[in-house]
Amino acid sequence: MSALVLRRALIVASMLALMVAMWLVTKAGIASLYYFPAAYAVEQWQKASDKPDAEQLQRAQLQIASALAWQPQNPHYQLMAAKIAEWAWFSGQLSTAAISKNEQIYQHAIAQRPDWPVAYADYGYFLATVQLRLADGLAQLELAARHGGYLPEVHEKILLVSFSNWAALTVAQKAAVFARVAAAMGGPLQGNSIRLIKQYQLERQHCIYLRKRMAANDAWPEVRRQLCPAS
Repeated sequence: MSALVLRRALIVASMLALMVAMWLVTKAGIASLYYFPAAYAVEQWQKASDKPDAEQLQRAQLQIASALAWQPQNPHYQLMAAKIAEWAWFSGQLSTAAISKNEQIYQHAIAQRPDWPVAYADYGYFLATVQLRLADGLAQLELAARHGGYLPEVHEKILLVSFSNWAALTVAQKAAVFARVAAAMGGPLQGNSIRLIKQYQLERQHCIYLRKRMAANDAWPEVRRQLCPAS
């Protein structure tokens, strides 16, 4: 092969590689344009703790379906689709048979990223809250804690599942939750922890524990003011 032919072949190969790379970047960019509005909608539903109406759900479902059409193997998009489906189920707009498919979505996302704590946390929440499989859900939440226990999403899912099933937890499991809450006080997770404690009306139990655990801690006066004003 002459040097000229070789040079031309290298140029063509480089151009093809560049075109492929540009196409992949374009696909990712278009997919993200659909994904972010859907993710924002879910974030707002979570903050408001209010069920979305049929129009809001349909819009979010179409957006995440469009994102997945461009990048069907993206685990972030897969998890978002699962979350939107759960909101539809909580709102009575999706059947139990349909929502059961979420388990495959979570397992597929975890298989792609086995060290992803948020995927384990979301899967655990789904198992415990939607499928009422508390033991299986707690096992997944333990994996989430092992991989990233103090990520805000993981911490919140652990408390949500624990507080909503408080009476069913063992003494050891409750002790682990108390310790988690105490470790969160004085840091960025304090506000969310206190909000959830109040939401599930568990102030008395946590105040007794925190008073003993944090009496000499500089963060205790503010924790007491927010959570235990009568003490």
